[in-house]
Amino acid sequence: MKIFFACLLLCISLSAFSADYNILSYGAKADGKTLNTKAIQAAIDQCSEQHGGRVIVPAGVFMSGTIVLKNEVTLYLMDGAELKGSPDSKDYPDQTTPDGKKVAWALIIALNVNHISIAGNGTINGNGAVAAFQLGDDTAPGYKGVRPNIITMVNCTDIEILDVHLLNSPHWMETYVRCENLHLKGVQVYNHANLNNDGIDIDSKNVLVEDCTIDSDDDGICLKSDDSKIPCENVTIRNCTVASNCNAIKFGTGSRGGFRNINISNITIHKASQDLFRHWQSHIKFIEQPITVLAGIAIENVDGGFSDNIVINNIYMNDVQTPIFIKLGNRGSLKYKGAAPYVPGHLRNITISNITAVSHSKITSSITGFPGYEVENVQLSNISISTMGDANADEADAQLQEKENLYPENRMFGPVLPASGLYIRHVKGISLQNITLQTRNFDARPHIIMDDVSDAQISRLTTEQTEITNAAIKLVNCENVTWLNPKVTIAPFPVLTVEGERTKAISIIGLNGAKDKIKTLPTVTKGVVTVN
Repeated sequence: MKIFFACLLLCISLSAFSADYNILSYGAKADGKTLNTKAIQAAIDQCSEQHGGRVIVPAGVFMSGTIVLKNEVTLYLMDGAELKGSPDSKDYPDQTTPDGKKVAWALIIALNVNHISIAGNGTINGNGAVAAFQLGDDTAPGYKGVRPNIITMVNCTDIEILDVHLLNSPHWMETYVRCENLHLKGVQVYNHANLNNDGIDIDSKNVLVEDCTIDSDDDGICLKSDDSKIPCENVTIRNCTVASNCNAIKFGTGSRGGFRNINISNITIHKASQDLFRHWQSHIKFIEQPITVLAGIAIENVDGGFSDNIVINNIYMNDVQTPIFIKLGNRGSLKYKGAAPYVPGHLRNITISNITAVSHSKITSSITGFPGYEVENVQLSNISISTMGDANADEADAQLQEKENLYPENRMFGPVLPASGLYIRHVKGISLQNITLQTRNFDARPHIIMDDVSDAQISRLTTEQTEITNAAIKLVNCENVTWLNPKVTIAPFPVLTVEGERTKAISIIGLNGAKDKIKTLPTVTKGVVTVN
């Protein structure tokens, strides 16, 4: 990362001595109607040919189709400038990489170039609400048509996106694929013109995203990995505010290469400013308020990727259905038919700390693998989650199907999970330290369920609800679990329920001999629970 920042400083120092190329000098007109593609492209081409500089977009509204950035070029939007996407799809011709692969349509495209930037306090408006781009959800069966992004960059190095306002793309807002040394700072994204309106999509390495504000209909900041040989790696995201009608911070779903060395910190998450398409409350049961984020943090490794070393710290989230959703799945075995033999990959070494969350559904935070493939080495610490609660005894007894081949989403197991705070299944190595789980209404579910979990440690767990009728923790077929100093309530209900023929080596330390607070079902061999 030190080399990355050194390169950025060099680029900034060199640009101070570069020439400016005002698009007005090339015939561009700021009337919001004239198509200025050729004029802007001519300025970019000459700027690059003359060894770089700034292409100036002055105040005014300049309509354009696809423009292609070249080496050493900064597209600079002055205060009051607006680069507006053409409403006609024919103004976005196909673009291909040098090896002949088509890339996503976009208003601004960069392919295999170096030392480029988009900067200034102006606005890039994708014009995504026009009728020509209202084509529906691109994941729906039978979807036809193409909609442009605002920014598509592929195989580029040394990129800066600074301070610009990005508004209403027809599709994703900006996507960076197989790029290196990418820096986004102070970018403001508002993307509510269409379906599939992601905020920022990154499938690259050596990336810094900081001080950005994202308000999007679809996923806010989304990491992807669509090449099985190239992971998304060495990514830092910090000091951002993210609002979304889908997932705020998401890994996936594309996850063929996996995610490595990802650090996310100091993020505020809340509901989007508007909801034109989702309306979750109208078709998902038990959603407490009209506009919600699906998951605050969604880590989805479902296409065979090898994901390792993910650190998430200091996150405040409100208005979410599910604070944390972590899924190791097997979707790739169906999605990539005809490819090389498929291995599900792994998801391991995840650290999540200092989280404050308020959720508004019965779709609990969850960490799940599937039989034979476990999420490994998860550490959760200093986490406080307030949930709506309000589940009954039948919902507490629900048995969840695996569904490892399905598209991963917080609601994939249904509108209710059988734990009120954390549902953990097929996990090896998990630490829960200083966790507070509160239900705002009566709830019959255990706060935590662990099913097929091994090597778990729990300490400083605080559970709060208006009336206690359930266990704080339920263990099913778990092995080598240690719980330190559980709080014993005065209610005649156990703090721990243990079941399953494969359950063994459960240790409760600091219960002060109150063995009546543990309930073991007949399927549990006598003596597998020790109390000290």
